[in-house]
Amino acid sequence: MAKEISCAAPNCKFRLRSEDEDELVALVQQHAKAKHQMDASREELLAAAKESE
Repeated sequence: MAKEISCAAPNCKFRLRSEDEDELVALVQQHAKAKHQMDASREELLAAAKESE
């Protein structure tokens, strides 16, 4: 089953959905670093991710 995560930063519409947890984490971490100068751990991101169909 796919997982989906939306950026928690105010006014950011970034959203990502993937069947692959490793891909999801890597791409969201890249977004957070490049756009918001933030670091997010794998554990934080997977806790925030929601199951998606």
